[in-house]
Amino acid sequence: METKTQIELEKAKEYFYQLKLIESYNILRRFFDRLPFKPEPQHGEYIGMFIRVLSELGKKNELSFYVTELEKLEPKIQSPMISYQLAVAYVNADPPQLRLAVSLLEKFLKTQIQGDFIAKAKMTLAYCYDSISKDTAAVRKLIFSIEQIEEKSLSYLLETWKAKVLRDEGNYVESEKTLNQLLSYLKPEMDWYSYFTAKIISIGLYRDWGKMNLARQLLVETTQLSKEKPLRTVVRQLTAIRESFVEPKSDEPMILKIGNDKEVVCYQNHEFCFDNSKAFDKLTKLFMIHKRMTKEEIIQALFSRDYSAESDDSVIYYHIHGVKKVLKKIGLNQPSFGKKGIYYEFEENVQILKEGV
Repeated sequence: METKTQIELEKAKEYFYQLKLIESYNILRRFFDRLPFKPEPQHGEYIGMFIRVLSELGKKNELSFYVTELEKLEPKIQSPMISYQLAVAYVNADPPQLRLAVSLLEKFLKTQIQGDFIAKAKMTLAYCYDSISKDTAAVRKLIFSIEQIEEKSLSYLLETWKAKVLRDEGNYVESEKTLNQLLSYLKPEMDWYSYFTAKIISIGLYRDWGKMNLARQLLVETTQLSKEKPLRTVVRQLTAIRESFVEPKSDEPMILKIGNDKEVVCYQNHEFCFDNSKAFDKLTKLFMIHKRMTKEEIIQALFSRDYSAESDDSVIYYHIHGVKKVLKKIGLNQPSFGKKGIYYEFEENVQILKEGV
């Protein structure tokens, strides 16, 4: 590779760790424009960073493009690095395709590739195992098999992973010791994202340990810290840990009253009247009645036309997000609602009462 290009890539890495994402993106985009025509080893080295930048900046179309290009290259070139790149793209896709990533990462780890790539692949595979099945034993085997790491930020993340494994195993004392040792030298100005992640793991540790006052205090501090860098992954992590403090919901059913002139849902002494002129309200009511719907059924119900993948996926994502907002208005802060296979499913208990029946 030309020295000039390598200098530019190092500059992109520096911008990335400073969270100057636009500047990092501008350099990385020029380099990755070559990928479909001239794959290079450095594409593997920087793909994780580039995918993170695309994800944080909300560039879904570009993410989708690189997934497609890598899918074309992977069977043609039969290169471990292309397989690794595709796995990283699958993990960061919207929605993530973790099971596809698992098979590629497992194949990659059987190759002769050495160095930090092995550490990155093992952490990514650990994330997949943890997300898919909460397989703590498999995660431990991967994380604690990682040896020497050259990249500092990667070594910080490895320590947070070790603390998480110990926490999930119920070994709270050792988990706390690992985190305290890491946070004794890791400061936000050194690596903000790794520092934030360590704080998130700490909150979960004290929550699981039953030290709720300490956990809530850390949650307040970390929420304040997150305002410095309102990144998408930061928001997702913080939302997930915050929701874990919500008290378990009751078994009280929702009552959907369907009348001639209005439709009302009652839940926990609260009434919400649907406005059928609003697409979000209409779709929420349909989910309560039918419980699950495909993309084709959603588009047909809302617009009385056939579904087109090219143009309608973003439309559906927008309306699903709208349904979640309506459910919060109704009083469901943690609704059992999401995508499973080809369906979007609403799993809450709903009793339907039709007036005059």
